[in-house]
Amino acid sequence: MIDVESEIKNEKDELEIEFELKTETNLEKLSDSKFDDDVAVIILLYKNPNFKSILKPYELEICGKKMWKWLELACDSYPISTAIATPESDIVNIIKPLLTDKKYTMVLFSDTPLITKETIKEILTYVRAKDCNVLNLSRGYVFNTEYIKNISSIKNKMIVSFNESDFEVADDLIATEKISQIIQYRILTYHLYNGVFIKDLISTFIDADVIIESGVVIEPNNIIQGRTYIGKYTFLESGNKIIDSVIGENCILKNSYICNSKVNKNIVVGPFEKVINKG
Repeated sequence: MIDVESEIKNEKDELEIEFELKTETNLEKLSDSKFDDDVAVIILLYKNPNFKSILKPYELEICGKKMWKWLELACDSYPISTAIATPESDIVNIIKPLLTDKKYTMVLFSDTPLITKETIKEILTYVRAKDCNVLNLSRGYVFNTEYIKNISSIKNKMIVSFNESDFEVADDLIATEKISQIIQYRILTYHLYNGVFIKDLISTFIDADVIIESGVVIEPNNIIQGRTYIGKYTFLESGNKIIDSVIGENCILKNSYICNSKVNKNIVVGPFEKVINKG
């Protein structure tokens, strides 16, 4: 039985600890942006048969982004390439045609969408400090590129752990839903920290690319999707669904459906209005 509430509590605790940490160690200095040009990333688009008839599970959407795109977001400081992989794939042979002249090559799997920029930074700090040829992650690898170019198989089997909750695997639809809830919680708490008053985290759903200004109040049972912008001090009463729209500041939305539209500031919409393709 998956204990989602426990997972969300752990995620909340980790976020609070992260906000409290202020000390910079000598090793952390090694991961300054001046080193960002020594790494290339390969994301393996993993076709897991546990998903039954879903042939491309890496394209399942989680909070408005395809599963593998969450990896791309975590690694957006580095050049990224992709390759299809299955449980039978020879990882070394798959990645060799994609190797670059970067000193290190990080190989990640599309089914670990919880990985964050902070964890990527920690891993690369370790690799640079240890000057590793091969670093086995719980799910993935980091290679010295010249080394991997000249070997046919990975002999080092020792795994080094980094923030293991980031490496939880979406290996079926049940696990994917659990991970979706954790990502949704991350999105909601991001907006809370930025001054958006969300009255009920359980019944509020916000996609990754939504931008909400501070001072917005969101009542329960609201869904905000796609590339949506909501201006300051707007009030969302219960029951709205907003998709790919711009909502001006100081608006009030009441139990309405708004899609591909623009609502100017100081406007009241609803209750029970449907606004589509209006700007």
